[in-house]
Formats: sequence, structure tokens, C-alpha cells
Amino acid sequence: MPEKSGKQNGLLPFELGAFDLDGTVLRRNLRISERTLDALRGLRERGMRLVVATGRRFEGAREHAGRLGFGGSDPVICYGGSMVRRMNGETLLHRTLPTELGVEVLEWAAERGLHARVFVDGRIIASPDTPAALEHLRRREEPGVLAVDSPAGWLEAGGEEPTKLVIVDQPDDIEGWLEEARARFRGRLFVTRSLPHYVEVGGLEGTKSKALEFLCGRWGIDPGRVLAFGDADNDIDMLRFAGRGVAVGGMTGEVRAAADEVVPGVDEDGVAGYVEKLLGGS
Repeated sequence: MPEKSGKQNGLLPFELGAFDLDGTVLRRNLRISERTLDALRGLRERGMRLVVATGRRFEGAREHAGRLGFGGSDPVICYGGSMVRRMNGETLLHRTLPTELGVEVLEWAAERGLHARVFVDGRIIASPDTPAALEHLRRREEPGVLAVDSPAGWLEAGGEEPTKLVIVDQPDDIEGWLEEARARFRGRLFVTRSLPHYVEVGGLEGTKSKALEFLCGRWGIDPGRVLAFGDADNDIDMLRFAGRGVAVGGMTGEVRAAADEVVPGVDEDGVAGYVEKLLGGS
């Protein structure tokens, strides 16, 4: 039986709001504007359920979700949709990649000299650094990161099934191999770009739209009453799934085309501006 939705939200046309983090409500310097916080607070006061939907692993997702006012039993969609976990740590959904597929992707990346990362629950297994990794990944100490000569070898030798994989390269260079990767793994894996230098590889069921579908089922919410915000290619399926998909700036033309509306980017508080109009007009 579905969990009951929150209190009735008056005249608001949506029951659930889904928010990507990076580039949507979280600025490059990791700031969240007061205007954005006020906007989410306004939606909660009108009875909407809210959820974060991010490619980040749970630990980072929980940190930023807490700053946005989430806590307790509130769920967070993380790892690009492969996991739904409550803020208190209870796992509601966790989808992983079969080992043989993970090994195939990692060997494919290694043949091309690409930096790869294996995300398992709470840990990252990383290949040796490349120039792109050194340039684009934050070099602060990351908890739970283990560098190995061969992530494929680690996985094949009995490593835990991945929650997702990530391949890191120079943004301009990714254009040269992204379509090849999509063609190679089409019908078997979901390959998408979440940042200019960051390509995520997950299971076909490990997407933001599938995670939202799962929550809609638990809460008895029609997808037509979902409002979703995102800016990158890994948000496209979520924007299409929602009754109203809003592209925040939009990293690519595909993102903008997938959305019902496009608002200014995060530095211009596009989410807050949209929500303010929604609250003021209802």
C-alpha cells in the first residue's frame, strides 16, 4: 500500500518537487543562495513533498540536502538514481551493476587511458590519476577513496558490485568517445554526462526517473504531479518523466529540448525565480 502523501497543498498543481544539486541549486563554489532556501521552504509550507536527486554519492548528497532543510526520514536520490536512502541512513532502494558489465566498461576505459572510478556503497575505487583527473577533480582529501592500478582487476578479483561507474576526461575530449561508449553499451547500461568532464555509467534501472517512479509508487503520486529541476544530461530522463520538467540553464541543447520550460542558471537563482512565481500565482 502506498505511503500517504503529505498534507494537501491547496492550489499547487504539484505534489512532489525533485531537485538536482550541482548546477541546479548548488553553485560551483558550493553555495546555496538564501533565495533558493526560502523557495524550498515555501513549497514545504504549502505541503509539497521534496526530494534531492543527484549523481553524488550518499555521503555528499546528505551533507548538501541537510543544508537545504532535509532531515530525518526524508529520502535522497543519489548515485544518479541507483540508490534511494533516507537522511537517517535507511536504504529504500539500491541497484548495482553486474560484475561482468563493470569489468567490461573499466577495461574499455583503460584501453583509452581514461581515469575511471568505481562507486560502491561508501567507497570509491579509483584508477591512477590522469592529467584530466588532476585538473578537474577536487584534490581535497576524500574519505573512502582507494587508488589501484586496475579497477577492472579489483572488481574481477571479487570486489563489490558497483553502484555506478564514472569516467573522467577533458571536456573537449569526451566528445570524441562519448557516442562510441553509448553505442557500445546501448541496451545494457545507462551512459550519461553529468558534468563537462564527468561521464556516469549505471544500470538501466539506475536512473533518476526510475528512482522518482519508485517514490511516486510509495507515496501514491501521479507522475503528472511531479515538478523536476535539472541542468545536465543525467537529468534528461527525470525532466521527461515529470509532469513539468524545468531546465536550469541547461548544459546542452538536449537538456533544454527535454524540458517543458527553461529558466536562468543557478547563479541567477533560476529555481527560486520559478518557485516564487509558482507560489505567487496559486
